[in-house]
Amino acid sequence: MMAADVAGAERSAPAGDRSRLLGFLVLWGQLAALLVLMHLYRIEAPLFERLALICVVGGAVHYWLPARLRYPFAVVYGVLGYVVLLGPVVAGLVMAAGLVFFGLVRSPVPWWVRVGGIVLVGGAFAVGRTTGAPGIPTVFWPILGSLFMFRLIVYLYDVRYAETPPRLLDFLGYFLLLPNCYFLLFPVVDHATFLVCRDRRPLDDVVQTGIRWILRGVVQLVLYRFIDAYRPDPALATSVGSVVAYMIMTYLLYLRLSGQFHIAIGLLHLFGYDLPETHRKYLLASSVADFWRRINIYWKDFIVKLFYLPVFFRLRRMGELRAAAIATVVAFFATWVLHSWQWYWLLGTPLLTWPDTLFWAILGGMMVFATVQETRRGGRPVSQTTWGRIFGVARTFTLIVVLWSLWQASSLEAWWSLVSLRGGG
Repeated sequence: MMAADVAGAERSAPAGDRSRLLGFLVLWGQLAALLVLMHLYRIEAPLFERLALICVVGGAVHYWLPARLRYPFAVVYGVLGYVVLLGPVVAGLVMAAGLVFFGLVRSPVPWWVRVGGIVLVGGAFAVGRTTGAPGIPTVFWPILGSLFMFRLIVYLYDVRYAETPPRLLDFLGYFLLLPNCYFLLFPVVDHATFLVCRDRRPLDDVVQTGIRWILRGVVQLVLYRFIDAYRPDPALATSVGSVVAYMIMTYLLYLRLSGQFHIAIGLLHLFGYDLPETHRKYLLASSVADFWRRINIYWKDFIVKLFYLPVFFRLRRMGELRAAAIATVVAFFATWVLHSWQWYWLLGTPLLTWPDTLFWAILGGMMVFATVQETRRGGRPVSQTTWGRIFGVARTFTLIVVLWSLWQASSLEAWWSLVSLRGGG
């Protein structure tokens, strides 16, 4: 019986290898087609094509490695990718800054001293972002901000309550996510999710999901280019039709960010990172609350985890209705402040304009109302007929389009000139 089992195993091994080879060829054949599509349509800068090629090649090597070596390979390959794509000087500075943060986190001093040290170092970097520093390339500062301005907050939050000390391998893997060296506007990947996102599904399924999201991102970026090319000039928008067209197409320019996020997370899937999707059919949102849950899901989860839930549970004794309302106000105030912080790191100046302030204030006010209504219902969804949902989608789309045009306006005067049919600046 044992000999028969061995013979059966020997016969099945080549069949299993052929099946795996066939699966690999199917997956990477799709990726090769996507690389050709990206090149033909020039959906991003040439550096992006190098990034995509590096990820596809690295993913192929990762696919054939033993399971125990895949995660260390993905981390080391990501580090090397930063050196290749950014150059040794910028990549070295980024890694040195990261190692300073990690050294402070792992230091034996009390937690509040470690956090204080990180704040001081971050403050010094912020001064450098404003004034510059001799010998530091200008491009270093936005890359540094993109990597650490938000994910470091999540990292400290999780490490504070972790049962085991943080590992350098996880630190490098979490912060040096390879697509982030090109996409400076990057999803706020949750640290806890990052640690558990591997080995939950077969690798073939994870890679196929990534391919689907990359394709979705490519399609959205192609649509963005079309919309950007044919969007009316706001200065010439003096009729109802031209104003409506300008507003809708301005909102649809968000397809660029949505497409970039899909591609970034899709590329990470090639290395086994089974991360969730970043956007979920946000154009079909049927309410403001539904819109908030569908668009930039990683940001929503980040705000809920670090601001909404801590405030809600701290104030819950005052009553769930009041706690939910106050927590929502805090969440949207934090969103407004952190968007300005993001603008500062990426562009060098904070975003402090009336259109931006009013956009978040109005959206936050509507979310407070929606949150109170949901809390009164006990979290139960509102039952809708088909026509009711269609009306809800149309109403929400119209509302967001108008708000979005306000957000993107250079000033309140320019927005008012647009909506009053006098042409916007």
